[in-house]
Order: sequence, then structure tokens, then C-alpha cells
Amino acid sequence: MSSSENGLPDGTSAEAASAATAPPNNNNNNNVADALEERLIDAEYKIWKKNTPYLYDFVMTHSLEWPSLTCQWLPNPKETGTMGESKTMEHSLLLGTHTTGEQNYLMVASVHLPKQDAVLDYRNTTTNTTTTSSTATAAVAGTSSSTSSSVQKHYDDDKKEVGGFGHSTSNTAGGAGSSSSSAAASNASVGKIDIKMKIRHDGEVNRARYMPQNHFMVASRGPNPEIYIWDLSKHPSFPEDSDSTVTSPQAVLAGHDREGYGLAWSKLTQGRLVSGSEDTTLCLWDIHSNSTSTSSSTSGGSGGQPQHAISKFLGHTDVVEDVDWHHRDPNMIGSVGDDRQIMIWDVREKNAKKAVHSVTNAHEGDINCIAFNPVNEFVLATGSADKTVALWDMRNLKSRLQTLAGHTDQVYQLEWAPFNESILGSCAADRRVAVWDLSRIGTEQTPEDAEDGPPELLFMHGGHTSKVSDLSWNANDEWTVASVSEDNVLQIWNMAEEIYTPEEEDEAEMSSGAGEDQLLGDDDLE
Repeated sequence: MSSSENGLPDGTSAEAASAATAPPNNNNNNNVADALEERLIDAEYKIWKKNTPYLYDFVMTHSLEWPSLTCQWLPNPKETGTMGESKTMEHSLLLGTHTTGEQNYLMVASVHLPKQDAVLDYRNTTTNTTTTSSTATAAVAGTSSSTSSSVQKHYDDDKKEVGGFGHSTSNTAGGAGSSSSSAAASNASVGKIDIKMKIRHDGEVNRARYMPQNHFMVASRGPNPEIYIWDLSKHPSFPEDSDSTVTSPQAVLAGHDREGYGLAWSKLTQGRLVSGSEDTTLCLWDIHSNSTSTSSSTSGGSGGQPQHAISKFLGHTDVVEDVDWHHRDPNMIGSVGDDRQIMIWDVREKNAKKAVHSVTNAHEGDINCIAFNPVNEFVLATGSADKTVALWDMRNLKSRLQTLAGHTDQVYQLEWAPFNESILGSCAADRRVAVWDLSRIGTEQTPEDAEDGPPELLFMHGGHTSKVSDLSWNANDEWTVASVSEDNVLQIWNMAEEIYTPEEEDEAEMSSGAGEDQLLGDDDLE
């Protein structure tokens, strides 16, 4: 066999040989995998949506113009309509935008939620939305019932949505003075979500948090190293000059060299703020240390008076992902990062490199979040890229108290419920928000229950179709959660009461033959 000058058999081109020896193109495989994943997500969402009447007391889905990386309930609900007659309360939610090449905003949304004692016929049927555990189990299993059939007629296959709070039909219009019209108007207002304030922000809003002692004061951060302080009372509801790109925070906190996400106000000392950054440092601020720090300013590309950190902590060796203040000790802060370390700091310590406590290799992956328990002063939780949530006792940090396993991708954020010290929420890249009940750790399970997760996994919210960036418990409406995902979706939901009802009450029902054991896993969607 003769060869040509390029070392190939005669008549064989270099291009043909290259094509013959090149590795197979993975683009087609990736496209097929993406298409299959999209179909799976869509199928899961349809199943979840059809079963929402049995899993939730209410659930609301709102499509934002741009995705929000942050959400937090503000502590100032107010009654709507005539005092004493209204069935709804207007709550406020702090949000941000993550745009592509357009102006970003710090936003406040208004959300109309039903009063806890309100009785609303929000599906235009006489069917009660609250079902027993056995009915919910039957619904998830596909068993038909009168409740199921009455709800299904409001399911829209094209929109893949089912009627819920805020679901209205043409019969909601009526005479101005009629009681039926008033009731219909009240029903229609429930679930209403509106953006009521927008403030221009320099870059996307990575995180925004309000000061506990004054909810008008908000700290935010974006792609720049600086942190911005806003006094919401000094800004119009919407920018007066729509063409301007000038931002006007009341103060700019300078101290970091790179951007970050970690941001937390002290609940015990007014004006104290701690932040973490990709520059591996923590900065401590006191916004009241400078008398001019909250003066209004509109000068420059990012207005506001500059203020420098009063302390800087240098113990981490990689990105500091999150920080939190202790709820009992006004001088204690915690931090976690990509170096897989947990560090506990005393802000009075003069040695900026010396943490009071540190845990190395606390997780098998980057640690993304930390949260001190608001009631138990010794307990803290951490969430990691290793897909787990870990519980720690500060009296002995050599080993974790418990590992909470239920997510299938990295955990982004944690928050303890403000109304119950044993309830913890976590959101992750697996499109799920998990609600954990630590009081159920160690509870005996049947093999069937164990297939759906550990006993402490109280509920798994499966309404999102993309990575969930943040979650927030509503301190003024128990069990109500807001969560935001990367596909522009804001969801506000409250799981069915039967799911979290104490087992003692269930036992009373069982003794009369009117109940069954709570099946924690039956409400989980995978």
C-alpha cells in the first residue's frame, strides 16, 4: 500500500482521515439530554400542579419580568378595604432583578394574602380546599373523588395551571352594593401580586435585606464590591426619570475588593451589618457611625456618602459565601465559604485573623449558607454544594449533630421558621424547597414511608422548574413561604394544614377511628 506525503494512504484526504479519527460529536447527545430533561421537568410540573389542591392551603405563581436572586418578607402587613370587614391582608416582599443588558432594580412587591380566619370560596365551588390526609394520599395516587373532579375543571392544560387563590371568573363582576359582589371582589383580590416600588440599582441585585429595627432601611449588593444602603421612605415609588441610569443610595459601604452574596443585619444592635465577599474577607459596618451616612444624595453614577468598614476579618482562604448574626449574642457572627470552613467570630476580638471557633472540612463541598437558630442559642445550620444540610451544636463543633439529606443538587439558602424553632427551610439547585421538622428526627418509619425521605423531611415544594435562588418565611403569616427561581418565577405558598398538624391531634382522631397516621412522604414529589 503506497502512502502520500501526509502519511495517509493514496486517495485519502487529511479532512476525511480527521473525520474518521475524530471523537464523536457530543452536541447531539447534549441536545437529546437537554430535551429529555426538559420533558421530565414539564411532566413533573404537570403532576405537581394537578395535585396542588391537596398539598397546599394556597399556592400562588407570579411571573416576574426578570429573575430575582433574592426575596424577603417585610414586617409591615396592613389590612385592605374596610377595617374589620376585609378578608385579606396586604403583605410586602423585597425583591431584585437580574437583567441582561438592561437597567436593574431593587423592588418592593405587594401580596394580598387571606386572613388566617377568613373563609373564601376561591374556586367558585362549594368544595373545601382542605382535605384529609387520606384524601390527599388518594389524590396523589390518582384516585378520583368529588373534590378532585370539582378542582380539575379549573385546570388549564395549555397554561398548565390550576385555579387557586386569585382565580377569578366572569361572575366576579356585579352590583356595586351587593354582598355577592363584595365577596367576589374580596376573592379576586386574594393572591394579587403587584410591584409597588422600583429603585434603580447598579447591576443585578445579588441580595437585599432590611434592617430589623427599621424596615425602611435596606442593604443590597450586586456585581460591584460596594454595598448600598437605601432608605425606602426617601425614594419615589417609581423612578421619575425613566431614561436616567443614575442610582441614588443613601450610603455606599466601601471595604471589599470583589462582589459577594453574604449580607446580614444584627437583630440586637441597630445599624450593624456584616458582609462576606469573593475576596475571602468579612466586613463589619455600623451605618450610624457616620452622621452623614444616611443623607440623601443623587450625585455621581452611584450616589450616597461613602463609609468604610469598622472591622475586617481575614480567616477564610476562599470565597466567603454567607454570613449570619447570632440571635442571642450581639457580638457573635458566623461565616462559611468555598474553603469548606465554618468560622465563628467575636466582633470585639482585635486579632482579625483569629476566629473564636472554626470547623475545617465541615462539608464535602463548598458551603453556601449558614443560619443560627433564632431560639436555641447553641444550634446552627449549614447548607452545601454536597447536597446536604448539616446541624451543629456550638458547644461541640467537632462533629455535626445531624445530616439532613433530601436535596439532589447543591443547597443555596437556609432559613429557620420564625414561629417554630424546629422548622427549617432550604432551597437548592434541584428546583426544590425542602421544609424540615427537626422534632421528627429518629421517628420510626415504615419501609414505604422511608422511600419518600427521612422522617424529618416534612414537605418538599416541587412547584419550581428551575434553580431556586432564595426563600423567605413570612413572620406575620405562619407557614407561608415565598421562593424565587432562575426562570423569573415567584411562588408564595402555604402547605396543607394536615401535613404539619402535631401527631398528638392525629392520635386523638385515630382513637375514635377517624384518622390515619400522618404519611410524611405522600406529599413529596420527586
